[in-house]
Amino acid sequence: MGMRIYLLFIFLIGSYSLLAQEYDSLVKNEKIVISQLTDTTAGVRLDSLLKPRLWALALPMNLTSDTNSYQGLDIKWIANNKMATKFYSGFRVAVDSMNRANQNIQLFLVEHDEINNVYRVQDDPYSLLYTYSPKEFMDICNRLGVEKIIGPFRSRASEILSTHSIKIPVINPVSRVVNVLGNPLLVAAAPSRVSEAKALGRRAAIDKGNNDSSITVLLLTESSVKMKLHSSFIGSYGSVGRDVTEVIIQEIIPESDFIDLSSRGPKNKLIRYVFLDNDVLMAAQLLTSFRARDANLTEFWTLGSVLKSSALDSYLLLRQPIVWAQTERADYIRLENIYNTIKRVSKMPPGRWEWLGYDMAWYASYMRSAIPMAFVGPRRLYVWSHNEADGYVNESALMFKFDKLGVRVLDDIPQKIRSEQDSLMINQ
Repeated sequence: MGMRIYLLFIFLIGSYSLLAQEYDSLVKNEKIVISQLTDTTAGVRLDSLLKPRLWALALPMNLTSDTNSYQGLDIKWIANNKMATKFYSGFRVAVDSMNRANQNIQLFLVEHDEINNVYRVQDDPYSLLYTYSPKEFMDICNRLGVEKIIGPFRSRASEILSTHSIKIPVINPVSRVVNVLGNPLLVAAAPSRVSEAKALGRRAAIDKGNNDSSITVLLLTESSVKMKLHSSFIGSYGSVGRDVTEVIIQEIIPESDFIDLSSRGPKNKLIRYVFLDNDVLMAAQLLTSFRARDANLTEFWTLGSVLKSSALDSYLLLRQPIVWAQTERADYIRLENIYNTIKRVSKMPPGRWEWLGYDMAWYASYMRSAIPMAFVGPRRLYVWSHNEADGYVNESALMFKFDKLGVRVLDDIPQKIRSEQDSLMINQ
């Protein structure tokens, strides 16, 4: 393997001008045609070529050879996974912007075979692919001086890869359930599945302090219990000094008598009903039952994903105040310059995966060491939970409220978060 590594190193250094000439034709019909997997960007200063910032980007691209483009031994590869190609498009746009500012980032593109958990690396000048185990791939990254590894997408694959790392951080960009125990170099960048529940719990405790006569009813469903959202809510409620016994626990199922549920409790006190489930039908039943209560004394607390459903009747939804948590910034869609740039490169309006790729690249650039720092990205926030000897989990979530005053943000994004760096680390 030593000769392959040597050839790969020469290949990396010698391929800086490739995509400056070919990138306009890379994205076609939501597929990426790649003649060489090592990715480079125009605008790199010549005096900085000796010290590139090399990032490994391991994506489930589902590569197949382009049989119509053989030129001797020069094989071109077609990436067929739409999710991965869209993520890559957004990622590349961000890297282009960074390199125009002379950051000199070079991408080492690697295909991750999710079924077999192996890495397909192009490590010779003839476009051939070689398959490596996670340990062998990490060895390649160590020899090449890779700064960080972004990917793979699958949580278990990231967990295994990071166990073989000595100094290179492994950033999982998309999975919301990643086990970082005992993996200090593993970074779970996507907000965890319990982050919204924790944010709602903290906010409910704050609101209880502001209105001591108010009542919090936590509605337990099979799904919220299975995903431990209810326990996350309770734990977060108590973390700010409130007595968790204040929270009334009520189990519900689709067959529950929601009218009876809403008729319980005092009519003259504010009740916040916390619903931590994506079941839209159950949410609709609950909202319908609220008609038996004074709308000004009834609040519906839930996850942002519930509110995205077009199946919910707008009259019922907007009848009473709504408080919700979501992991993505509500204002990212107004970033018109970024939107237009991604659209120009990807040849289509950017969706969720292009935005995630763009956001992830900017965070990867900001993270200059193996210790992640708090950061406000174009699409999401990065606020870390960390235990000693373990990896890092993004615990960010944004809180919003709708009432007669309109929609407003309950927790503002810190304006100086970039300079504060680790001040938003949550040590547990």
